[in-house]
Amino acid sequence: MEQYTDRTYNQRHRRAKEMWWSMYVSFNKRLHAAVFLLLVVVLAAGCSKVDSLRSGEQEAKPKVDSRQVQLQVWGDLGNQFALEASFRRINENFMKLHPNIRINYKFVQTPESLDFGVLSNELPDIFYVQGNKTTKMRELALNGYLLPLDDYGFDLRRYPEGAVQYGTIEGKLYSSLPAFMDTQLVYYNEDIFERFNLDPPRTWDEFVTLLDVLVSKGVTPISMPGTEYKERSWLSYVFMALFASEKSEALMNDKPGVRLTDPEFVQGLQAFRDFAEKNYFGRDYVTQDRVGWQLSFTNGAAAMIVDGSWNNLLYENSGVNVGKFYVPDSEGKRIAPTSYNNWTTYSISRNTKYPEQAVEYLKYLNSSEAQQLLGDATGMIPILEDIEPQEVIQDLMNYDRAVDNFTTIMAHLSKRDMDAPALYRQTVLAKLLTSKLNGQEAAELLETGIDYIDEPDKTNDVTNQGGSN
Repeated sequence: MEQYTDRTYNQRHRRAKEMWWSMYVSFNKRLHAAVFLLLVVVLAAGCSKVDSLRSGEQEAKPKVDSRQVQLQVWGDLGNQFALEASFRRINENFMKLHPNIRINYKFVQTPESLDFGVLSNELPDIFYVQGNKTTKMRELALNGYLLPLDDYGFDLRRYPEGAVQYGTIEGKLYSSLPAFMDTQLVYYNEDIFERFNLDPPRTWDEFVTLLDVLVSKGVTPISMPGTEYKERSWLSYVFMALFASEKSEALMNDKPGVRLTDPEFVQGLQAFRDFAEKNYFGRDYVTQDRVGWQLSFTNGAAAMIVDGSWNNLLYENSGVNVGKFYVPDSEGKRIAPTSYNNWTTYSISRNTKYPEQAVEYLKYLNSSEAQQLLGDATGMIPILEDIEPQEVIQDLMNYDRAVDNFTTIMAHLSKRDMDAPALYRQTVLAKLLTSKLNGQEAAELLETGIDYIDEPDKTNDVTNQGGSN
């Protein structure tokens, strides 16, 4: 397996993207995100250097401060089940190390609650972000909602360059950094495979043959969540990595002359439509939600499910005799769509009353101690050498090559007034699933939401001498 490599993303000199929520009328309701200032506890002299627990990092010095502050932190509501136990331990350990800081951590963040917090100017002190995987953090940073972190002494020496770029906007750091990677792969029911004398495929042709056999036996080959725009993207990521890995890498490195209408991208998009039309997703996939999607696999109605590595322990503990494989290409190469995991990546509101204390929390999330706690609880794939992976994830690392998932590529190319990842996941894939677009038409629609680095910015006025984006 080739090592997961990080690339330095070229800085794109664009003007700040217009935020879509500027179109909204002002809201009457407000979130109640209160920050409590309690002048209560006087720190005892001679307290031990508790931050020495952070092996290999800069030692944090206890602050001489008689105040105890409470930080409001928003967690990822959609992943509460996977994260609750580990963040309870992370927060408890942090508060032991920093007795003058209390963490009020709530799993309330969704895309909607974050937007509402921005619109109402009531963001919490700290909330999670997704770095360069989407356009959101860039919009927040360039519009002044995030606290720049460069002046707070973060030690980033443990991290590869790509992970640092994940949290960096126009040369400034705005978030704690990823410690794990995500990928998408096939989880399959070994009992169903054994019943029909099937084996994991070694080539793309063998994969298609396997699907045809399952259809002929009356078994749904792949469970598909048609109503869930994120989860239905996972299989498309696989296709785009398989058919357009080199072109995808070229786009991420701003190589001139590469276009989304190139045959490789069209083939990947067309495969998504073809799978739907060949009944590889069964009959009712269009109306199937997230719960039904996973249940159809775990209860044996579907032979396979394409899901993220972050749900590996879910399937390991589901009671299904589960196997895993990466879909091979025509030559048998297993090419994995990958991205940085955002479970440790948080930003600080620029309006926080406690920037120093909030920074301490982000530094702890950057520590190997906190990251190991999270890795042990969730079974994630680490990108840092000092995080010990669990034995159960060894098969998740069994691929030949990694390429950025297609949403990351669309975020990299997105126009300043567009959300190209949303165009891809919410519109294009929905129309492919329902045969309203073919691969060529889908590629042409995607091009309306992106700027190529080697083309002039046609939206700039004549006084702009910046040239290309």
